Parts: sequence; structure tokens; C-alpha cells
Amino acid sequence: MRLIFKNLNILRSTINAISMTSDTKEIIESAGTNLPNLFDFSSFGVFWKEGLLLYLYQEESCPPSFTQSVVENMVKVFSVLGGEPIDVNRVALQVEKRKLKPDQMMNPRATSKSHLTLPLAVEGEIIGCISLDSDQPNAFDAQDLQFFSVIGYQMAATLKHFQRFSSIKDMAIYDTLTNVHNRRHFDERIGVETQKSFLSDTPLSLVMVDIDYFKKVNDTFGHTEGDKVLCKIASLLKNSVRKDDTVARYGGEEFALILPGAKLEVTSMIAERIRRLVETTLFELGQTQIHLTVSFGISNLPSHRARSKEELIKMADLALYQAKGEGRNRVCIFTGYSAESSRTP
Repeated sequence: MRLIFKNLNILRSTINAISMTSDTKEIIESAGTNLPNLFDFSSFGVFWKEGLLLYLYQEESCPPSFTQSVVENMVKVFSVLGGEPIDVNRVALQVEKRKLKPDQMMNPRATSKSHLTLPLAVEGEIIGCISLDSDQPNAFDAQDLQFFSVIGYQMAATLKHFQRFSSIKDMAIYDTLTNVHNRRHFDERIGVETQKSFLSDTPLSLVMVDIDYFKKVNDTFGHTEGDKVLCKIASLLKNSVRKDDTVARYGGEEFALILPGAKLEVTSMIAERIRRLVETTLFELGQTQIHLTVSFGISNLPSHRARSKEELIKMADLALYQAKGEGRNRVCIFTGYSAESSRTP
């Protein structure tokens, strides 16, 4: 009886720890840290339907054969639970190893001999599954099932909360058509990055991008085909910059790239590479294939000595107007203010 009360206290602590987490990785770490106090296992896994992600928290000495058997079993079980087959090769695997059994080393050829796999379900929707695996036969009993079920319910509720919060956050910062950041997020990021550049005296580049003659695309092929062009351009931009860079839809057919730490020469090379990429890309519009071009305007800190984010944007805009005024399909760097700064149509 005393052991049961002790386990119930551990269970309560585990549930509280899971509910206090703020992202998926923290859930795995929190559960993985607490579960060894309740169960004797070699691997704890969480399969997350969204993105086909499989997180494994394993004994340090787990051999590849054991990991492979766990992955195959979890994917197989979820395929049955979810009612649709999943190719194990499409699953993104993340493994974290810890010393769960201080006095034991697993057999180099060990495979999973016992497993306890439960669905993660909220409001009737199966969003994933969790699993305990052991290299020993008959490792889990009825009490383990009950406790693991309670933990699974709490994990599902917490993960679902993250999913909803993430969806709301995405709606606030992403453009719904192109799936790049929206103008609101751009305004926030350029403010943060400009301030960071001022304080740390590190480079910051801003690139304004405009699709040449986009109005003709809409007029000729219709707005639906024009939307496809916007999505394609956005995808090319996203795939052409670094992880920490920001790609945003600035408005209409205009995009903006925020490149923290990028010097002027590097930024010019990136813009020119994207320009050539777009120029050589075939865009399928209805039954027609066409080529399109884009124009670029670049401003940079500290090169152009902008005193605010607004001035940095204005400088990149003026460079973009210059690119369009000189015939489009080119990269222009801000060279200074002229007496007249009107937008080229």
C-alpha cells in the first residue's frame, strides 16, 4: 500500500511537470526525467502526427537494432490507430539518450521484447501515440497501463494546447496566401533587428523585392494564377536565404528580406543569386509556361548610416525604385538621396 501511495505521488508530480511545459521538446524531457521513477523501461517514445515527428528518450546503451524495432512498432501501431498507413521512411526521428539504468548495459543485439503503446487522443482526434519499450519480456503490468494512460491523457491535452496556440500564433504572423511572414511581423522584426544592429554594431541588410510587370500577369491570366505566382516566388525566396533570415510579404507583389549579420557584399550576392534563379524558373499559368523577373533594392547598416528602421526601409525602397527605373530585373544598392524620389510604375 505504501508503494502505491508513493507511486501516486510520483504520478502527480509527473503530470504537474508535463502541464507546466511550454513546448513539445520540454514535454519529452519532463516525462523522460520523471518516468524512470515509475516504470522500468529502455525507451520512451512520442509520435506526433503533425509533421510525422518521433521523439525517443532512450537508455544510453540502446543499440541501433533496439531503436529500429521501437520505431517500426510505433509507426505500425499508429497506422492502425489512425486508419492510414505511414511510410516509416517519412518519419523524422529525434533521439536523446540518457543513463536510465546505471548498473546495466544493454545487449548490442537487443530488440524490444515488451512494449506499452497508447494513443494520444483529444476530443476524439488521435494526434499521436506514446510508447514504453523494454528489452525484457513481460516488463509492464496492469498498474503500469493505468498510470501510463493517465500520463498519456495529460500529454495529449498539453500537446493539443500547443497545437492550438501555434495555429493562432501562425495566423498572427504569417501571410495566409504565401505562408511567409506578413507585414505586421516584418514591422516587428525590422524594429528588433535594427535596434540590435545599433547596440552591437553588427551588420544588418534589408532587401526589398518586387515582381516585375505583375499587373500584366493578373490582367492576362487572372488573379488565381497571379496568386500561384506569388506563392512560387515566396517559396523561392524562403529556400534561398538562411535559417535566421526573415522573408515577409510587404504588400501586393512586394516582398522583403531581413538579413541579420549580412554585410553589403554578401547581401548583393544573395540578391543576384535569387534574381538569376527567378529569371530561369518556368511559371506554369493555366496551359501556358512563362518566365518572370524580379527587381531588388538593398540597404545596409552600418554602410548607409540609417538612423532608424524607417530610414533603412526608405533607403531600400529608393534602391528598388532605381532598379525598376533602370529597366527592372536587376539588383540596385542604395547610393544616396536624390532631389526627386518618385516610384517608377
